[in-house]
Parts: sequence; structure tokens; C-alpha cells
Amino acid sequence: MSPLGAARALITGGVLDLGKLELLNTTTISSSTPEFTTVLATSTYNVHLFTFMDIHLGSQSELAYQLSNDSGSSYETTYQVGNQRIRETAGTSERRAQQNTARLCGDMSNNALSAANGHMYLYNAGGSDKYTFSTSVMAFRDSADKCAIEYGVQTYPTSETVNGIKFGLGAGSLAALDSGIISVYGLAEV
Repeated sequence: MSPLGAARALITGGVLDLGKLELLNTTTISSSTPEFTTVLATSTYNVHLFTFMDIHLGSQSELAYQLSNDSGSSYETTYQVGNQRIRETAGTSERRAQQNTARLCGDMSNNALSAANGHMYLYNAGGSDKYTFSTSVMAFRDSADKCAIEYGVQTYPTSETVNGIKFGLGAGSLAALDSGIISVYGLAEV
């Protein structure tokens, strides 16, 4: 059997479980803080993928999220974040902090032609015995209107079931995003 044939046999035989993405929801943003409460309310998926397309903040700030344990009635305000940013003219920088929101990218331009695009994986939202954390990659224009990319990790350091997430503008409380599209997928085991 060829190496390719052996790999196919492992995949189709269930030995190698790669999973598949299932679209759960897509929302178009119009001056809002988009919330997803029904898609995280189930323990069907241990991993969720969020995609961000043409996110406009409206002012120079950061794109972030907050999590809920009560289906969006309230949102938690303790997150540990770390990121590495690479900018066209300013080189690289890193940030480690505890803050009220989980930062995905920051110091983003408010230029009308500038937008953030990228993705975030959210892990363990449905499990009450683990921390919920995420990894993200975002490409955007920085406050100097130059190309930038930010890789990040975000942790909600409490073991509880998370059943809501809200995205918005800012590092304190979340303000409305101007526009964009956010989709969420569940990673199903096959």
C-alpha cells in the first residue's frame, strides 16, 4: 500500500479523527456589539471557529470579546491576554496583561478604508471543568495606517460553562463596532 493509501485508510477507518466545520451562525454588524448566545449553549462542540471579515471599529482602538456564563445577561471582566504584533514600519512588539476584555487586535486605524480580517479558535466553552481560552490571528491597518498582523492568546481563568460571547470595541467595556461580518463554526468530531 502506498503512503497516501495508508493515510486514507487511517482517516476513513476512524483512527485519525480530523473533524469537520459546521456553520452555526453568521451576523452582519451595523453599529452593534454582536452577541452569540445560542451557538455556545451546547456542549456539542469543544472547539468553535470565529471568522472576521472587514471589521471596522469606527475609532482608533482594539477589537475584543467578553464571555458570558448566563446566556448573555451579563459578561465576565477578567481575562489574561498575550500577543505578538508585527507592523510594517514599527517592527515587532508584545503585550501581556490582565484586562476587562479579551483583546484580538489593537491600535487599529479608524481610516474608512481600513478593516480587520482574521480568525479565532475558542476552546472548552461547553465544559464546566476547564478554563475557556482562545487563539487568534488578525490582519489590519494600525493607527499609523500601516499593515499589521497580531497573533494572540486569550484566557478566561475560571472553570465554568460559557454559553455566550460578545464582540466589540475597547479594552474596558465593549462599545459598538461600525460594520463587518462575523461567522461562527463548530468543529464536529467525525
